[in-house]
Amino acid sequence: MLIASCLIVFAFARAWDRRRTEIRVQQAQAMQLVKVAARTLDGSIAEAQTLLFSLSRALDPDAPAERNDLALQALFRAAPVRYANIWLADTAGNNIGAARLPAEGRAALSIGDRRYLRTALATRKFVVGEVVPAAELPGNPYVLTFVLPVLSADSSTVRAVLGASIQLDSLEAIRAVRALPSGSVLTVLDSTGTVVIRSAEPSGWIGRTFNDARTRRNFAKNEGVGEGTSADGTVRLASYKGLERIAWMAYIGVPARYTTDLIKSQFLRDLVTGGLITLLFLLVGYVLALRIITPIEALTADARAIADGDMTRRSTIVTDDEVGDLAGAFNRMADTVEERNAALRKSQDQLLHAQKMDALGAFAGGIAHDFNNYLSAIVGHAELAEAALSSNDPAREDIQQILSTSARAADLTRQILVFSRKQVVEPHMLDLNEVLRGIERMLLRVAGESRSLTLTLSPTPLPVFADHGQLEQVIVNLVANARDATGEGGVIQIRTACVPLAHSDKATGHVNTSEHVQLAVTDNGAGMSPATQDRIFDPFFSTKDRRHGTGLGLAIAYGIVEQSGGRIVVESTLGSGSTFTVSLPIGTDEAVDSDARTDIGQHGAPEGGRILLAEDDAAVRASTARLLERLGHTVTSAPDGIVALQILQDSVTPFDLLLTDVVMPGMSGSVLVDHARRLNPEMAVLLMSGYADDEAALKALAADTVACLPKPFSISELSAFVSRALASRPTASHRS
Repeated sequence: MLIASCLIVFAFARAWDRRRTEIRVQQAQAMQLVKVAARTLDGSIAEAQTLLFSLSRALDPDAPAERNDLALQALFRAAPVRYANIWLADTAGNNIGAARLPAEGRAALSIGDRRYLRTALATRKFVVGEVVPAAELPGNPYVLTFVLPVLSADSSTVRAVLGASIQLDSLEAIRAVRALPSGSVLTVLDSTGTVVIRSAEPSGWIGRTFNDARTRRNFAKNEGVGEGTSADGTVRLASYKGLERIAWMAYIGVPARYTTDLIKSQFLRDLVTGGLITLLFLLVGYVLALRIITPIEALTADARAIADGDMTRRSTIVTDDEVGDLAGAFNRMADTVEERNAALRKSQDQLLHAQKMDALGAFAGGIAHDFNNYLSAIVGHAELAEAALSSNDPAREDIQQILSTSARAADLTRQILVFSRKQVVEPHMLDLNEVLRGIERMLLRVAGESRSLTLTLSPTPLPVFADHGQLEQVIVNLVANARDATGEGGVIQIRTACVPLAHSDKATGHVNTSEHVQLAVTDNGAGMSPATQDRIFDPFFSTKDRRHGTGLGLAIAYGIVEQSGGRIVVESTLGSGSTFTVSLPIGTDEAVDSDARTDIGQHGAPEGGRILLAEDDAAVRASTARLLERLGHTVTSAPDGIVALQILQDSVTPFDLLLTDVVMPGMSGSVLVDHARRLNPEMAVLLMSGYADDEAALKALAADTVACLPKPFSISELSAFVSRALASRPTASHRS
């Protein structure tokens, strides 16, 4: 009887332990749900902030509202995340541009009474606004608003407010909660305990305040889980987690009838069943408990610990029977899972970074294409106007200011295009040591007088095939970053060397070793945490405030190095400084020959050629045609590739040169070139582009079978490229 009583108590204890374990599992799952919800809400806020910051530089609050509508509609369609609306308002809250306008007209989008407008004007920072009904959408669904002040050039005043909104139903967190059992809800409170988001019956909940002691305690703890009766009278297992980007708290509640109630019922059934089985199989159970059940339970506990995230847990069972074999197999499986999880996390981080860079690159490339076309027209017409003025005309100074400003705008566009890796570059064979010597004085000024800058250069030349200006930009950005990381008396060291670098051959899978040129920039600054190192090359990420950095310098350097076939890595320890290492492949003789071929025919080029110009932008087409005529050429213009091909087919007199844009509707420039060369193999070909987004054109440029004139261009650049193209024709020597 005593043994039976002990076994009944044992069965009760096991059932109770199982109940506690199952409850912990449910609580862990609930906690995981709310963490995912909080992370997705933080992600939506971060995406909106990045979008609005990017758009704030592309809009002009002083432009007519209709023009802002068109610009916002184009940006709305190109945005990587689908928003309910994107709009622009003046400081009084009156709408001056929107991607979507309601049927009642622009006045329906007035936000003069919105609290988030006053907050944005007062703080001049990005603000997550309250949830409000959307006037411009059918049914006036609830939307979550985000606003960003558009500051003046000197950041002293707010010119306008740029905003975006997302429907609550489209938030990933709400969609995930609606897939949970019936009665599950997502509730988000702001720092005052006011409901700002509710997945169920939002109209009856948004705006209600729960500023009780439990709510304040939850905000203080930041995360947790528990069971209780909600405000609607439903008993739920509720988990909560604070957001990282804003002082909000996310709650997810799942009705207890799907969680703890089931566990309690199962507990009672387990208890009764365990007692009966214990009494029925007293002796057999005693033997099994000693020899089999106890080891298996220990193995099960180990498995649950690994399932809960403790990847260091291993079984300690060492026997010569089947249980011992199972424990050994379990340990080997745990080792394999841990290794694969580590590899998966690394691959996910790499994929996420590549996706962010690709999304920003596509967005930047699309804007740059149109922007470079505008600049081309501005530069062309400005140079034509300047040529028409007398030498002492007072308007010449204004036109020269236009040309100077356009050149700075073109430089900015080229920097943005580094992210898309589609900019037209001019690589040459360079000696890295000579590049550093050429900008040593500039680097000393960048580092500042209060810091020490030393150069330790390789005793032998270090040939690389790269764009000279981009290579200088990488070096300057790395030195500027080192300067910002060190205080007065800081030390910055630059070293160059030729080192062996291992790399994997994708075709064979073998690891090969080849010589690479290496540039290392080291500082003795504060160093970086692992979390900062993971994001250091992300666009717009910066540890400095907005007055001292945009977060673009290292992202630009990363894009340039990757496009040049190299790689850049960082090694840093908090309190011990950082080292940025750039590795580039050694330049080859073939690269020198290719680079040398680009100079063929730049002297003695024929004049007065017959040129076919294909350009879809009317303003660029008009200005380019007039510039060519001013240079003495005869020009026939076509608005696209299809019309240009028809002109070539119908022309009795052959053209000397085809000058075509790369990106055109209907027929791209590279396809037009293929057709034109079949019609007239002796005709010269010259591409022009604001950015290279055509695979065929990129291959032709890489093979040096065609030249590309980057937009925007001056009349002197146009003359040089056209003359070089005309002089490089197979029959040019016979015609000149």
